[in-house]
Amino acid sequence: MESLVLNHLSFKEKLASVLCVIFSFVILLSGLYDFLIVELEIRELIMSVGVFLLLLSAGLTPKMFFSPLADIWKGEEFASIGNPKIPQLLSLSGIFLCALGLVLRLLL
Repeated sequence: MESLVLNHLSFKEKLASVLCVIFSFVILLSGLYDFLIVELEIRELIMSVGVFLLLLSAGLTPKMFFSPLADIWKGEEFASIGNPKIPQLLSLSGIFLCALGLVLRLLL
């Protein structure tokens, strides 16, 4: 339960986390709107969900935004909000869905 508390984050990290989560839901809602109202293009919906998952994953690891690039390239694990496996799973799923959407866009 200790990792769910946001007290260990600075104000700028909390702000980055909240902005990433808000932008991720805006992208998801606009993708749903485009899919349901404008045109029924499944590849656009897949890409919107992929970007949603990537931004949500970034919102769960806000320390990554304010760390030096050398630490990021080392592959060290960053403190995350909640279980550290969740942002990793979300980002891998987002990358897969974005790649699938791109392949569908090229083929169709």
